[in-house]
Formats: sequence, C-alpha cells, structure tokens
Amino acid sequence: MMSNKNLGSMGARLLTALAEENRQVFSIADAQRYLSAYADKPYSYAAANELLRRLGRAGWVVRLSAGRYALVPLTSGNTLTPQLNRYVIAREVLGNAPYYISHESAMEVHNLLTHPVGQVLVTTPRRLASREILGIPYRFIYAPPVGIWGNELRWVTPYEQVMVSDLERTLLDGLMRTDLCAGIGQVATALWMRHDELDGEKLADYAERAHHRAAAQRLGYLLELYGLGTPDLAARLLGLRGTAYALLDPLLPDEGPYLSRWRLRINIEPETLQSSIRT
Repeated sequence: MMSNKNLGSMGARLLTALAEENRQVFSIADAQRYLSAYADKPYSYAAANELLRRLGRAGWVVRLSAGRYALVPLTSGNTLTPQLNRYVIAREVLGNAPYYISHESAMEVHNLLTHPVGQVLVTTPRRLASREILGIPYRFIYAPPVGIWGNELRWVTPYEQVMVSDLERTLLDGLMRTDLCAGIGQVATALWMRHDELDGEKLADYAERAHHRAAAQRLGYLLELYGLGTPDLAARLLGLRGTAYALLDPLLPDEGPYLSRWRLRINIEPETLQSSIRT
C-alpha cells in the first residue's frame, strides 16, 4: 500500500506536477528541475535523488534503470504497479542505446498476433541480461550497431512512441529466428495477414542486406506457397540461396522431403501452413 509517510510537501508537489503533465517516466534531472522551480532556488541533484529514493520506498515511484523512474498513479491502489506501457519501459531501460522492439513483440505492435505475448523482446547492440520488470520478462537480443535498421517510430500509447521494426523487417527477423516468433507457422500467418501492405522490393532489399540465406529461402517458399509476390521478387530471392539445405522450421524435427528449388527441408506439412490462413 502507498504510504503518505515521508512524502512531504516537496514530494507531494513533485508527484502532482508529474501527474498534471502526464510525465509517467522521468529522470532525476527532471525531478531536480521541478523541485528547483517549486523551491524557488536551486535544488541539488543529490537531494532530488534522495527524495526519489524515499518516494520509491513509500511506493509512489518505481525505479526502471539508473536515474530513470516511473510514476505510480493514484489509480494503482495497492498494486504499486505503474500503468505504464511495457514497450515504453523497454525504451527507458535502454536509455540512449539504439534499439527496436522486435520479433514476436513487434508482431504484437503491428497487430499480427491472435494471442497475448508473455515477454518483451528488444534488439539492441547494448549487452543486457534478461530480467523481469514489474512482473514482465524482458529479453534483450544482441545485434551489432550495423544490424539496427529497418525500424520506425510507432505510437504505443496516446502520448508515447517507441522504435519498432517495420513490417518487412519484422517478418524477416521472424524468418531468421523462428524461435522468437513461436515458429514458422506464426510468421507465415503474419505474412498472409498483411501481404497486401508489403513492399516486395523492400523485402528483397532487406533479405539481401541481412545476408541470411535460410531466411531468404523460407521467404521465397512461403511467397510461392501463398501465390504472392512477383517473378522479379522470386528471382532475387532465388539468387540469395545457399548451397546447403535449411529447415523450413528450425523448431521442428529434422525430417521431411527436400525441395531443391528453395534449398529447404519441408519439415512441416504445407497443408498446415495453408490451413492457418483459412481460419
């Protein structure tokens, strides 16, 4: 339960100002600025930090990362959980590091899923261990700085934007890491759901840029299975094939017929993939 103990007049004024300006996430420097205005004199960084620590112990704010806090609104009652979007939390944890919401989490942002996602997946060149924040698992997928491309700002609340892989990059990431997207079936369904919005040239450009032959092979196969794409797109993807055979779905057993055209071992029934788009 939130406690008024140790709140104090400055703490109360700070919380009121943050709530009035809808500042759900803020830094110690932000708090210092508000407190200096109310005190009508400079308020030290150390004093602001100490006040936030007291507010955290009392349950009024929650620390997200070094120097970053989330406001717990009055509507949270006894839960002490900020009514804060989980993707905004991911953004704040990473601070100034490049990142984008990726894989199955990006599919959720793009409304490509029919089931809730239990964790937040973020791609970033900053090496961070997986962790749980406010009851939600966060997994940080490492990529070198040159791998951070194909993303865009998306609104996830009426007031907050986060960086998310665009539609084409989301699908390509899923084809590269089916384990982070609940398998090839989920990626295939997403491809079909938004096929009329896909930019074929961008898909081919992305496949070339990613230098991931198996992903290009899976993409080419799915496009042909669903009767999508153009001859030019198919030709570009065929040019990206490797010499080795890849599994259509790495999550499934290494079995099934080989398809030489796309250098794939078809270890999931095509009818299973086709039926998923008819439901």
